[in-house]
Order: sequence, then C-alpha cells, then structure tokens
Amino acid sequence: MSVSNDVIADIAGYAAMSCYGVVGMAEQLQGAESVRLLPGQRLRKGVMVSSTEDGLVVDLHVVLENGVNMKSVCANLTSSVSFTLAEIAQIDPAHLKIAIHVDALKSRG
Repeated sequence: MSVSNDVIADIAGYAAMSCYGVVGMAEQLQGAESVRLLPGQRLRKGVMVSSTEDGLVVDLHVVLENGVNMKSVCANLTSSVSFTLAEIAQIDPAHLKIAIHVDALKSRG
C-alpha cells in the first residue's frame, strides 16, 4: 500500500490537533519572525513529510497552550501521531521519525 505525503500530513495534523495542550498548527511566514496559526482545513501546511533511507520523517510545527508542560505534551504528541499513522496509514513506527517544532505559545480563548 502506498499513501501520499499529503494524506500522511493530513492524518498527522489531525492527530496532533487532538492532543491536550496543542492550540494549533503553525506556518512559518517566509522571511518573518512571526508564525501564523492555521485554520482547521489547512493543517497540512504545518506538517512537513519527507522520506529518507530509514523511512519517513514527519516534522510538526505546533502552537502550544501557554503554561503546559512542553516535554509531556511533545511526548504525547509523538505517541499519538505515531499510533494514528500506524493505525490508518499502516506506517511501521520503527520506520517513522517525528520531529516536534514548538513555533509559538498562545493562551486558549
């Protein structure tokens, strides 16, 4: 079975958004020191998927809720995205590397 990188990015983005402490996905603005919070239908832009000899690399650019334990949220995020990709896209977690980039912190509301 072959799954496109765009579909993998969509699945990873939705899995990330279901995690406690994640406010949204982020898009780096070209040449700017700022980040834009992406609306739900554009989560894919906050996820970069690439292939290496060892498997798949998924880079998640997230905005976390201010005051959360970042280490715990990132561990939960990695676990959730890995599990969801294994369940839905049949991607072996042994051949998956997930990199979390916390691009901003934001208060909910």
